[in-house]
Amino acid sequence: MRLTNVMMANTSLMHINRNMRNLDRIIRSIDTGKRIQRPSDDPIIASRALLFRTSVHENSQFQRNVDQGMAWMNVTESTFNNINRELLFEMRNLAVQGANMDNNLENMQAIIRQMNSLFTQIGHEMNQTFGGNYLFSGFRTDEPPVFTATNNRSFVITQHFSLTDISREASFQRLVVEGNLGVPVPVTHNINVIKLAYTGLDTVPVVPGFEVVEVSVNDHHAYLPDANNGATPPVPILHFVRETGELVMHSDTAASFPREGISVTYQKTGFTQGDINPMVYFTGREILNTSTAHIPPGTQLVYNITQYFNRAASTGSTVMGGVSMLQFELAHTPYTYRNDFDALRDNLPPGAVITGNTVNIPAHLFETRSNISVTYAVSLDSPMISLNPNELPIHIKQDTRVAGVELVRATNLDGIALPLSQIEVNPSFNMHNQDIQYEFSTRTLISVNSLAKNVLTDKMFADFRRFFEFADSLHISNRGDLEQYFRNLGYSEEAIARDVAEQLQREGQKATTALHKVFDNMLFLIDRHAENSTREQTMLGARMVRLELVQNRLEQDEVSYNQLTSDNEDTDLIHATIRRMSAEALFTASIMANANVIQMSLANFLR
Repeated sequence: MRLTNVMMANTSLMHINRNMRNLDRIIRSIDTGKRIQRPSDDPIIASRALLFRTSVHENSQFQRNVDQGMAWMNVTESTFNNINRELLFEMRNLAVQGANMDNNLENMQAIIRQMNSLFTQIGHEMNQTFGGNYLFSGFRTDEPPVFTATNNRSFVITQHFSLTDISREASFQRLVVEGNLGVPVPVTHNINVIKLAYTGLDTVPVVPGFEVVEVSVNDHHAYLPDANNGATPPVPILHFVRETGELVMHSDTAASFPREGISVTYQKTGFTQGDINPMVYFTGREILNTSTAHIPPGTQLVYNITQYFNRAASTGSTVMGGVSMLQFELAHTPYTYRNDFDALRDNLPPGAVITGNTVNIPAHLFETRSNISVTYAVSLDSPMISLNPNELPIHIKQDTRVAGVELVRATNLDGIALPLSQIEVNPSFNMHNQDIQYEFSTRTLISVNSLAKNVLTDKMFADFRRFFEFADSLHISNRGDLEQYFRNLGYSEEAIARDVAEQLQREGQKATTALHKVFDNMLFLIDRHAENSTREQTMLGARMVRLELVQNRLEQDEVSYNQLTSDNEDTDLIHATIRRMSAEALFTASIMANANVIQMSLANFLR
């Protein structure tokens, strides 16, 4: 094959360019410090670089999450320290002083005023914020756990009570008239009581399996309830003392209290500064001012209803297939409803059967639990123009509880679904699953918040509120009023002095004895509530320790990821310098060699 001068020149230029590109690539890697400039230079290095850089950025974000989560927890821990080490500790010391039998009534009431001030501070601690968000409110970071001002909001509230929430303590009433004096002498009773979170309720509480009787604190029998109503079958009685928010029960009722506890539903409108916020503590719904929802005529409303039954509420029994079945009536309603039984088959207790408006439940189910729930759907063909959703569309009987009334769908005459937002205007709320979790590494979630309902519990709030109200109600008659009273009866001054002294002594002894008993009970309650709060702080501390370990690992991972990224991308300067010198020598040699070839070819051409 004949080689021409042009071919030799092109080949020489190609080799020179190739050597020059190689030298340029080496010099560029030295200048930039990176082994490659574009993915096509080395796809393997480029793909690994993307993975390592992603890991570095993820690690940086996780560390920022750790910093924010740790800051949240540190503020929370500071609040716990103030509550547990300072406030509750000091309140217990004051309670010990108050329980001292050497204290008179005035000294004990002064101690209670100090305790009241400390308890108010606990409410302030619960309203601690971080970045403008309330720390202890769960997801409702715009709702304070404790109201900061008096308001007129209205709620339907459901509170749950367990066996341990029954307090055994002393009551105090100024009811008894001794002889013909007509002067009330305080009396006390040893009572079993459950304290609601609030006083001044709008409605009598609804308690499943109990008959709730409203009484006044001024009634002689207010703190002396019967064990049951004497009906067949008997239903246990609770006395609801409206002024104090107490549910008082007979000792036999307390002894047979349901193992799973009870749920109490009531409505409350108007809250004062320092009251706990129902939206942060309970299950329920807020009743808004715009409470009337307009519904087109002929709209069909379908509700899911959960109804609870106890054995005593049975209306009879029957035998089906050799199994003893207890009969119960489904809730009556003020409207004409059709039972949509196809929607409830999956929500019946095992073996239960529905016939018409009656549900038959196997008797053996009540041997292990006090209440059995049945969920079913009812539908209403509404000829009405509007419906007030503040009123439950269910009539609640004394021996049953209807809860979880939920509008699940609404359709017009043509079967077209209507938005529930047009009908449900009162938002419901609960405090289930309110943990605020941060992701601190892949699939590693840690809760950073604590809930107010587990620290300043509703039981703790009710116990202290009633304690302070009890202390305010403890007072003895005014000496001047007594003297004038006896003087009007025509007593001599000597008799007045004697009877007034005796009356004041009797009243003082009653009040002092009652307050000593309450102080003794408060010592137990403070210890129990402090234990709950300390347990929450311990759980927070455990999460903080775990977060510190995660933080240490992230710092170590940062070093590892940066080292891997550097090893994958960065230029080895020593090796690159040697390669540069070799490439420069090769490039220079190729120029010199090809220059000689071109020089010879040019001479031949000229000849």
